[in-house]
Amino acid sequence: MIVGGGFLGKDKLGAFIDAVYAITITICIINIEKPTSIEWGALWSVRDSLITYTITFFMMISMWIQIHHLWNQIVEVDNGVIWTCMIFLFTSSFIPYTTSLMMESNFENRYFAVVYGILTIIISLNLLFIQIACEKCNEKYLGKGKNSKIMPSRAVMSFDIFIKIVGTLISVFLWPPFIIIAVWVAFEFNSLATRILQKKIAKKIDADIHEDELIEENNDEEC
Repeated sequence: MIVGGGFLGKDKLGAFIDAVYAITITICIINIEKPTSIEWGALWSVRDSLITYTITFFMMISMWIQIHHLWNQIVEVDNGVIWTCMIFLFTSSFIPYTTSLMMESNFENRYFAVVYGILTIIISLNLLFIQIACEKCNEKYLGKGKNSKIMPSRAVMSFDIFIKIVGTLISVFLWPPFIIIAVWVAFEFNSLATRILQKKIAKKIDADIHEDELIEENNDEEC
């Protein structure tokens, strides 16, 4: 077991994830196709590259936020958490490559769309596995029952994966660009669900504090 400040503890692991994600996003923007001339028409001609980069960027930011939200709920990490994070970063490092394929094909190649879709599904699965590993590692800190689960809930993350699977299948059999729409929908769903869950957690904390204050007041009156 490696507590927060160990050789590769929670803080150092979080910093390493930040660094890899920053580099990955930078490589994505380097791959954006350049317009042939300085005019609005030329910029419009590379719209597919800009759209692909924008959606990929927000997908990655959504996952980065989820990881930091998860990090705020745990105390320590172990080898299981570290290695699931390494696999997550390994698969995430392919994002610039698959994004460049989508840019070059202008959404028209269904095979590239499938590769992009499968990669986003694998990354989302890895994120779910990180959460499960963190819950197992921090059992003694998380409590029992519902309190033993880290937010966002597995149901939210599973639905995110389901959206991407549907998007990939539609891209295979009907319309290749649909995977980009599916990834954007999954991002919006994740963002909304996370905000709702955070508000619920904040309300629960406020309610617990208020309950503790009432108990203290009653004890003071009894004394």
